Amino acid sequence: MEMRLNRELKAFCPDFAPARQTLRDLGAEFVEVKEQVDYFYRLPDSSEDARIRRLKLRVEGTGTHVIYYYDRQESEGRTSRFQVWDVGEGQIKELLDAALGIKVIVRKQRELWRKDNTIFNLDSVEGVGQVFEVEVQEREGQDIDAQLREYRQRFDSHLGKHIEGSNEDLVAKPG
Repeated sequence: MEMRLNRELKAFCPDFAPARQTLRDLGAEFVEVKEQVDYFYRLPDSSEDARIRRLKLRVEGTGTHVIYYYDRQESEGRTSRFQVWDVGEGQIKELLDAALGIKVIVRKQRELWRKDNTIFNLDSVEGVGQVFEVEVQEREGQDIDAQLREYRQRFDSHLGKHIEGSNEDLVAKPG
């Protein structure tokens, strides 16, 4: 399975309307709105990088996917290396639940936009609020760090506090 790489920016967004207008101004295309449920699993602590590894099962209208991440937070955003497996609905959830145990469940409505090698997510996360996310996907010949800086500059005036980590971290935080 091929390892993919994203550079990501995530922030709270009090109002999606100006972010949508900026997306239209950039020439991004609206793709769809979908409901997602992410089941994050406990992973054995096998090394010092255990805190940067994540395993989740995503259930959404288009199918069920197992996603394994290696995340690293940096000053300008997060770098995620990940693998995705499309799996049938079958018994994979029951297997993962029994073998690893569910750590956190994240429920959200996701509004997806796309421009070239970038995905923009406008998420309404249950128990958390509105989150705006930019995922610049690695592509040969593209400077994804420069792209991320450009998008940060374009959207920062519409965003609240920047988020380190994932939705898993936001949902798992007490109170």
